[in-house]
Amino acid sequence: MRAALHLFNERGEAHVSLAQIANRLGISEGNLWYHFRTKRDLVAALFAELEERIDRNLSRDPALAGGHLADFGDYARQSFRDIWEYRFLYRRRCDPEEENELAQRTVALTDRAHRYTERILAEMVRQNLMAANPQEITELAANAWIISRYWLDYLQERHGVARITEADLHAGVKQLFALYRPYLTDIARAQEAAHEAPPKRRAVRG
Repeated sequence: MRAALHLFNERGEAHVSLAQIANRLGISEGNLWYHFRTKRDLVAALFAELEERIDRNLSRDPALAGGHLADFGDYARQSFRDIWEYRFLYRRRCDPEEENELAQRTVALTDRAHRYTERILAEMVRQNLMAANPQEITELAANAWIISRYWLDYLQERHGVARITEADLHAGVKQLFALYRPYLTDIARAQEAAHEAPPKRRAVRG
């Protein structure tokens, strides 16, 4: 699965065969069939792995944040890491007729991410870091998802970034909070102004 993930990310799923994966592993294609009969089986297994990681990230309780603006950026930062490590899955387009199950699971993941973002924003309101009503929270959550989903693509397409670093993830979180800024309280804005410098450009795994 690691070899397939690397090749899918590097070349694109459509340009990678089971034979190429087997060759990367130094085994015969027949030996690979013992574990995965088709490329679709490999894709499904990697999708299940991504689902597990996303669900683990969504299991955090926003109420446990320590009342500091930066605490609410950790979820987004991990989301960016997951998107980068499994980026081929975000670039593929499921055909609902051929891959109905994966398409439905993708929709379900997106819905859970939206609802979790709404929980984060509501908790920021509760902790006096943000002033927003329920309708504004719903709208902000939708825009936050769009930024989270396409930030890394933007870096690659607009600026030609080949390797994503921790500093790029930090910049993505800053983009999210730029969206929230008109709703931040004075307390939150003071925290934002005093926030530490971005991390060094250490490459993110994947």
